[in-house]
Amino acid sequence: MPWPLTATQQALRETASSFAMSELTAIAEECDREAAIPSELIERFHATGLPTLFLESGQDDDFVTNACIVAEELSYACAALASYLMLPVFFNRIVLSYLKGDDRAAFLSACLASPVVTSFAASEARAGSDMLALETSATKTATGYRLTGRKEYSSNLRQAQYVIVVARTAASGERASDALSWFLVPTDSPGLRLGERWPTFGLRAIDVSPVELTDVEVPSSRLLGEPGRGLVMMGHSLAQSRTGIAALGVGVARRARDLVIEHGRRRQLYGDKLNRMQDYRFRTADMEKNIAAARALIWVAARATDRGEDAGKESSIAKLFASEMVMNVTTAASGMFGSMGYTGQTQVEKLVRDARHVGIVEGTDPTHKEIIFANMLRRGAY
Repeated sequence: MPWPLTATQQALRETASSFAMSELTAIAEECDREAAIPSELIERFHATGLPTLFLESGQDDDFVTNACIVAEELSYACAALASYLMLPVFFNRIVLSYLKGDDRAAFLSACLASPVVTSFAASEARAGSDMLALETSATKTATGYRLTGRKEYSSNLRQAQYVIVVARTAASGERASDALSWFLVPTDSPGLRLGERWPTFGLRAIDVSPVELTDVEVPSSRLLGEPGRGLVMMGHSLAQSRTGIAALGVGVARRARDLVIEHGRRRQLYGDKLNRMQDYRFRTADMEKNIAAARALIWVAARATDRGEDAGKESSIAKLFASEMVMNVTTAASGMFGSMGYTGQTQVEKLVRDARHVGIVEGTDPTHKEIIFANMLRRGAY
């Protein structure tokens, strides 16, 4: 780290790194090949105490910064397994921020006792990144709401006990900023059905599936936040999750860089070690430069979010830069390995596939350029 960590942050980093090296590296390739994750993995992660540390918000708890440190270490071993373990950390924190009374107490007690996997369902096929085009409806009833619609791309659904559903509480097609609301829905609710799992280019181990909701009844106590505040809540949560995804990208890029360095020390080419060749050294130096820059941007975005500032611009910059960086680093690593980097004889081929995830989820690169430009007009340029 190019900055001093607190004692707490250093302990988090060491715990996460130790868990990644001992638990994730040994199973990463098989999980990717079989598109499956051992059911006991999340139990072992829970036993480290890391997930429960992030449950309750407190003054100066540096949640986003600390979560990014953990996410980076886990993704160094495997981005798919890191996502599987860290997504519930973000989503459970969100749930606890908005639930009240007995529902909140029961949810917190469950999370402390054993792993609780919460998924998030917002994306729809026709809406894409346009949140105001969402069609899933939440109709008011005497006791709560009735949800109907289809969500397309949600992670961890088959392992989840709950899913946060973003639905329309305004009239169909209305594009008002208060058109959306969030609901906490148990995945065993009548009327909720999981679709067939999508095959994915990268992060193959993690389950990404559609979910269909047909007249799913949700009590008013499971409304997260105030009705119509869904778009505002989305902006705040995305600043957190986008920064976390950028941190995953740094972990993947670090792994590719380290494989390149190890390869350069061993590989003989034209009668000399690869690491004696200027092109190899300069490419590796570019990797280090860009990894350091991405991590610094993540730190800026995370610290701003933890201070309660509007970090929409900073999180988009961090994610955009990290997505470009990790693709450049892993693609360069693949070329530097030659045929071995293309055929799957090394981890590099998997890293290239996993890297693409960073530029797709939580908004593609053009989406973030629009966000950055809009913020430049609204808040001014640096």
